[in-house]
Amino acid sequence: MARVKAGSAGDFHTNYFRQELTGQQILSVATERTVLVFNNEHDFFRLYFFTTDPSDLEEVLRSTKFPGDTVTGYLTRSADQKITAAFLESGFGLIATYRRMISYQLPAYRPDGTLQYASVADVDQLHDRLLENFNKYTDHLPTKDRLHRFIENQWVIVSRDGDRIPGAVCFQLEGPRVNYNYVYSLTGNAVDFLRLQNKFYGLMQQRGIHAGFLWLNENERPLARLHQSMGWQFDGLKDYFYLRE
Repeated sequence: MARVKAGSAGDFHTNYFRQELTGQQILSVATERTVLVFNNEHDFFRLYFFTTDPSDLEEVLRSTKFPGDTVTGYLTRSADQKITAAFLESGFGLIATYRRMISYQLPAYRPDGTLQYASVADVDQLHDRLLENFNKYTDHLPTKDRLHRFIENQWVIVSRDGDRIPGAVCFQLEGPRVNYNYVYSLTGNAVDFLRLQNKFYGLMQQRGIHAGFLWLNENERPLARLHQSMGWQFDGLKDYFYLRE
């Protein structure tokens, strides 16, 4: 990617920002103007691209033999129609659009003495619940190894009902801000969801974390309104997800 960038006098387009490649297999295709990297996640591949020429990107996408179902995200504030066309004309279909929300002043809740962290023994159950309740293509679900690291860092809080975990919040701390990744509650009671959320905010208050960001499918309007009522705001950044089966 650095070599392609160095050989160009113009702009470049990419969706790779030093993300951790969590799969067990990494494949690549490269020309003088475009690099494609495929990383397997779960039962599909995630595509990262870097190009200085949208026309070359489309040609490479058309000519590449894909290793399996492939999803890619296109992160931008203002979509470039040439990049969009490169994916649509090479067999990809738009499956979702996510919008980023940010907060510089998280709600100030008191730390909750009943808060429980996940344990290493919970990894399998938590991983299964995440796969059941979130979109494997668009929500960047963690592998079991990565979830294990979340738990070791105390980045997962849970509610318990005997051996069951009917609710959980998974997050990542990135310096002075938090990536509010996943929250789910399976009880069907909205109060249980709010309790989990409030415990998360109390924990952030305890740890001195006052800023954060999260990503939300633009179709989840009720959840967007809930976050907005807590002070979160959309910042204009969007992530367009394309899938080629």
